[in-house]
Amino acid sequence: MRIGVLQATGDPERPARNLAVLRSAAGDASARGCGVLVTPELFLPGYAPRLVAGRDGDEQRTAAAGLAAEFGLHLVVSTVEHDGSKRYISAHLFAPNGSRVLRYRKTHLFGEENEVFDAGDAPSAVARIEGMAVALGICFDVEFPEYVRVLADAGAELLLVPTAVPRLTAAEAELYEADFVVQRIVPARAMESTVALAYANQARPGFIGSSRIIGPAGDVRASAGRGGPELVVAEVDGVEVGRARAVLPYLSARRPRIYRAPEPESSQGELPGSRVGVPRTGASSGAARLRPGEM
Repeated sequence: MRIGVLQATGDPERPARNLAVLRSAAGDASARGCGVLVTPELFLPGYAPRLVAGRDGDEQRTAAAGLAAEFGLHLVVSTVEHDGSKRYISAHLFAPNGSRVLRYRKTHLFGEENEVFDAGDAPSAVARIEGMAVALGICFDVEFPEYVRVLADAGAELLLVPTAVPRLTAAEAELYEADFVVQRIVPARAMESTVALAYANQARPGFIGSSRIIGPAGDVRASAGRGGPELVVAEVDGVEVGRARAVLPYLSARRPRIYRAPEPESSQGELPGSRVGVPRTGASSGAARLRPGEM
């Protein structure tokens, strides 16, 4: 499968301009033989949670479905989605005939998203396209090993991930480097669950760029720069996912029953929870294997 990842910045004041950029990118991806194009988180409305949360993206989704059909490719877009009083950051995978294959509502909200959006309560479903089993995630989701693992358990071989990783403030930068997420964490998520991953970030000035396509052994197949708009393209396929899983048995060699903290034991003169390996708070770090649908 040839995948295209669009790195670009959506302008919340000019959604028509964002759609025009998407049309151009879809045409470019199609001309370069891509079967799938992944775009950034909230690219069509613009990533400005407080400003755009009140605007349902139904018209944007209709337009995206039309572009998928016009250019004959699978297209992943992220929009605001309203459901009654609920407001979600959602991702949608449209097929080359314009039908919707997958819809997913972001389950791990970050920063100001928590103030204006509701969190989804289920992981993405898995669908088969272009010969591979694919699923969706959105930005912060893939920084949680459990989220990627539950999709791998459900059969996913490729994750399509709209993203908006911002540049840090000076105070935030004293604590960690945002680049660490895309340089280290995202490849680790791919490798530890042996899934390929297409990660489409927004660009500067407000975001760190570095969009990428990662193979199932954590190898970077294609990477955008830290600057402006860019379309990166790479190949992945199910055969190499199977090969990676044979060589890196992170899924098959797990022992879920032992991934639990031992029960605290107390004896005379010893405080409960004071033994090595047992949290003093008594808090459990139970990590039983997730099944599809559990979060």
